[in-house]
Amino acid sequence: MELKTEDIGMEKREENDDKENNSNINLKTEEEKLLADYGYVTKINGEIINPEEVSILVGDDMTREITQIMHFLCENYPIEAISYCLTRCFYSTFSKTSLLDKTIKYLLTKYKDSEDIINDLLLAYEDNKLLPKITNFKTFQNLRDEDNRQLTKLVFYDPSAEGVEVKRLTFNEIFVEIDEIYIEQDDIEEKEINDDNIISLEETEEQKSFLGEKHHLFKRFCRRNNNIFVYDFIGFKNEKIKKKTRIGKKHKKEEKEYDSSSAIFVCEQEGCAAKYKYSFYSNKFTEVICHTNCEHKINQNQNLPSYYEQNINLLKEKKHITDVQLVRKGKDSLK
Repeated sequence: MELKTEDIGMEKREENDDKENNSNINLKTEEEKLLADYGYVTKINGEIINPEEVSILVGDDMTREITQIMHFLCENYPIEAISYCLTRCFYSTFSKTSLLDKTIKYLLTKYKDSEDIINDLLLAYEDNKLLPKITNFKTFQNLRDEDNRQLTKLVFYDPSAEGVEVKRLTFNEIFVEIDEIYIEQDDIEEKEINDDNIISLEETEEQKSFLGEKHHLFKRFCRRNNNIFVYDFIGFKNEKIKKKTRIGKKHKKEEKEYDSSSAIFVCEQEGCAAKYKYSFYSNKFTEVICHTNCEHKINQNQNLPSYYEQNINLLKEKKHITDVQLVRKGKDSLK
């Protein structure tokens, strides 16, 4: 007998109802099983999960938040960059275009006594001892110390997964220390400067404060679109700039003079005349003279120092990092 359309629709609805009922039965069975096994049921966004598959942190609020954030940073940034960032940020020298700096600044601002905890966690991660602080529900359930029975559920999102959006800065710089012993002598020697003597290697107090004692700017590696550029630091340019500022109750504009401090870089590619400047005020790396229309390709097969390969690979692998500024650690002053 041929079924009518409405009968087919009814049959499908009945079939769907059966599936839903079976699903509810299975759901109830799963809940009952977990309840019997663990004494509780765990759900994330309404979905039942195995408690043993969820990582948690134990301890007070401060320790849990710092541990979670430091674990995230250690997974996403070089240890050397985090360590140097912590040193700079402790002296309140933050980069406005660095997510790493902003995160460390958040921790140091929110928790006044957090530096020791952050350092301990950094050392623990280096020694592969951080993970024991991240435990599971079974361990948590057996804790007898009431002071540590607070927990934070760790949820990490995969930015490559469908429906997960990650806001990225146009520029996201990190600073990495490099000891002079790893730098070839030719790179340490003063570059020839042809800029009417307005570029100097002498650092201002602001620049010294930002970089730290015995730290000096070196090469900068940048990823722009699909290209990677290497720039040589050649000196500082300190000048006076005029800006109009609103003053008084009537917000009248008045032109004032300010000191402007920038580091000057030139493209390392032979035959390219590009020049860029790094502003210590805005932390932006901007073009002064555009790149020459020639091929910009770094031949990693050449006998280049190891830090070239390390930073090129870092920019290729970590898409959230756009700029790596090497800061050489060595002598008290530049000659």
